Amino acid sequence: MYKFFSRPQLRRQFSDKAKMSSKLSNTKRPPKDPPDEGYEPTSIDHDGIKVPDYVRPAAFRQFCGPDEQLGPGAGRGLEYKNGQYFGYHRFSFAELQNHALEMRDDRRLKGGVHDTIEEDEEEECDYVSMENMKKLEAECDKIIAQQAKELEEAEQRAKKKQEELCKEQEEKQRCEKKAEKTKAVKVNALLEMTDEQLREWCDKSLQAQLVEKNQGKENSQTAKCEAEEKQKMEKCAEEEQKKEQEELQMKCEAEQKKKKDEELKPKCEVEEKNNKEKCKEEKQKKEQEELKMKCEAEHKKKEDEAKNENEDKPPCGTDGSNKNKT
Repeated sequence: MYKFFSRPQLRRQFSDKAKMSSKLSNTKRPPKDPPDEGYEPTSIDHDGIKVPDYVRPAAFRQFCGPDEQLGPGAGRGLEYKNGQYFGYHRFSFAELQNHALEMRDDRRLKGGVHDTIEEDEEEECDYVSMENMKKLEAECDKIIAQQAKELEEAEQRAKKKQEELCKEQEEKQRCEKKAEKTKAVKVNALLEMTDEQLREWCDKSLQAQLVEKNQGKENSQTAKCEAEEKQKMEKCAEEEQKKEQEELQMKCEAEQKKKKDEELKPKCEVEEKNNKEKCKEEKQKKEQEELKMKCEAEHKKKEDEAKNENEDKPPCGTDGSNKNKT
């Protein structure tokens, strides 16, 4: 029988505790709740909370003063920087939600969000910058004109080439048609000929072929001879040119040597004069030195002779001393 009862039901039935009433209590509202009627503030009177202009102040509770402590460690520059959390009341969420819906409806009626674009202030350009811009524009125009001319010339060249190719193809086709016509005429003429006429035509064609071969051989031989003669003439002309160039070089070298000799002649004459003068000076110096040596030698000889004479003279007086008499 106990299988049909759950454990919570059994606990409720057999518990001795008094049951809680489901009636509303008459407890007072906390101080953070807004008043029931007439709560429409125009501003948020607190220094620690800053809210955008589009948020209504009714979403926040009344404060005792601008310096009221919002919460433990809450405020600007503190640990808990979101001090607005302690400024909400019980109906803040509903107030913010209703305000957001109203703003959405207003935007839809106005046609959506329009970004306000401020007009850019036009900067005044200096006279120098305007001149530079004009110069750049002129250069760009010149470049564009040159490019256009080049494109036109290229197109004209391409058209001319196409026309020339078309003309060449037309001429080739005409020549081919003429050759086909001539072949057809010859074939028809051969078919209409008799056997004797064919033999005569064959003999004539063979003779003509032989004549052409002989002429071709003669022409080839003459061409070879002419080519050899041309080569010989060219070689002779080259040799003559080389000889003339060598002669001109020799003449130029001789003239240059003459010019150099003429330029060096006064220098050589001056050098020869200087050398002669130096030789003369050296000879004079040598002669003077020889004269000095001779004079010195003669002077020495005289001194030696005088000494020898004095030594050879006998002493005067009894004492052997040479005394001069007064």
